[in-house]
Amino acid sequence: MPRCVVGSFLVVVAALVLSACQMSEPAANGPDPQGAVEGALASLEREAMIGYRFPGGTALDVSSTGLAQGTLFPHDQQVHILRAGGSVYVRGPAEYWRSQGMSAERAGQYGARWARSILALDPGRALAPNSLARAFRSAIPPGTQAERLTLGDGTELFDVDGLQVTAAQPYRVTSFRPSLLGPLGQQVLGNSPVELQGLSADGLADFRTALRRDVDDLGQPFVAGPAVAASVTKNTMRCAASGSCTDTVEVTPQLLGDAPQALARLVLTSSVTSNQLGSRECGQELVVPLNEPVTMSCSVKFAVPRTGGATKVSGVPTVTAEPVAVLDLAGIKQEIASTLGA
Repeated sequence: MPRCVVGSFLVVVAALVLSACQMSEPAANGPDPQGAVEGALASLEREAMIGYRFPGGTALDVSSTGLAQGTLFPHDQQVHILRAGGSVYVRGPAEYWRSQGMSAERAGQYGARWARSILALDPGRALAPNSLARAFRSAIPPGTQAERLTLGDGTELFDVDGLQVTAAQPYRVTSFRPSLLGPLGQQVLGNSPVELQGLSADGLADFRTALRRDVDDLGQPFVAGPAVAASVTKNTMRCAASGSCTDTVEVTPQLLGDAPQALARLVLTSSVTSNQLGSRECGQELVVPLNEPVTMSCSVKFAVPRTGGATKVSGVPTVTAEPVAVLDLAGIKQEIASTLGA
C-alpha cells in the first residue's frame, strides 16, 4: 500500500514538471511583440527619410528635415503636395478647392496652378520619421495585444492595433492605419492602411529629382485662405484719331486675412465699346505690393472710317485679385541639396 502511494506521488511530480516545461516553451523560443515594436520604432526614428505608399500606386516621400513630395488625400480629394522652405504647396483639381468653399470660377483658377496652403496636418512635421515614431508610441498603450501574421512570401509580422512590424530582426514598421494619427491623420492620409518603407539609393535619387522638378514648376503660386479686395478708384478713357483707345484705372489691393511673404496678382479686363465702331477687349496682369495704390491700363485699336466724324467710346473695366507667394527659390534649392545631395 505505501509503495502505491509513493508511485502515485512520483507520477504526479513528473506530470507537473512536464507541464511546466511545455508552458515556458513559447516564451523561450517565440519573438517578443513588445520588443519588436520598440525596435521598429527606434529604427524609424533614425531614418533620414521614409516613403509612404498608398493603395493605387500613389506615394509620398518625407525627409527628417521636413522636405516632402508626393500625394495626399485631404477631404477625400487626391492632391499633389510639395513641402520645402518651411511651407506646404498644393496642386489639386478645382473640385478640391470647391470643397474648401471657393466659388467655381475661383476654384478653376486655383486648380490650374500651385497654391501655398495650410493642411490639417503638416506632412513635413507630423509625417517626418521621428515625429511618426512618437505618434505611434502615444497612440498605442503599453501591453496592447499583438496579433501574429504571416504574409504570402513567408514574412512574419506583429499587428498591434493596426501598426504592423516585422517579427524578426532587423525590426521595422511595414504599415499602419491612418487613424493611429488621429482624425487629422485620416483627413490627409485617407482610411486605407498605408505601407511604410525606407528609401534606397535609387529612391533617394528619385525623391531629389521630383523635388527639383516641382520647385521649378511652382511659378508664382497663389496663397490659399486669405483674399485680396481690389476696387477701381479712378478710371479714364483716352482715344487717338488713329482709333487707338487706352483704358486706365487706379487700384489699391487690400489684403483680407493673414498672408506673410505675399504680393497681389491683379488682372485687369476692360470691355471697350463704341456704337459706331463696335467693341473690343483688352487686359493687363501685374504682380504688385499689397495695400499700395497701382495704376493699370490696356489698349484696343478700332478701324476708323474714312468719312471721319466723332464717336463716343466707353470702357467697363474689372479687376480681380489674388494673393501670391514670394518664393526664395535659391534658398529652397540649397535646402534640397543640403539634405539630399547635389
